Amino acid sequence: MARVIGQVEASMRAAGLGPHRLVVLQPLDFHEQPIRWTLIAVDLVGAADGSLVAYEEGREAANPYDPPLPVDACVVALVDGYNYQP
Repeated sequence: MARVIGQVEASMRAAGLGPHRLVVLQPLDFHEQPIRWTLIAVDLVGAADGSLVAYEEGREAANPYDPPLPVDACVVALVDGYNYQP
């Protein structure tokens, strides 16, 4: 999970990214505490700043696109709630 903490304005972008927004994510643990550095992801779901989201990293991040795009992270869901019991 991650929190959307900003967005990226880009005057030039890779072909194929089209209208997809780029957002800055802060990855979180299940207590919603930051766990590492921030990252930039393609937003597929229209997440607002401050939204709690699920995201995918690595090669899987490009899978929703045909042909695959040069992305390493993408937002795949808005998180409305979760239940975690260690």
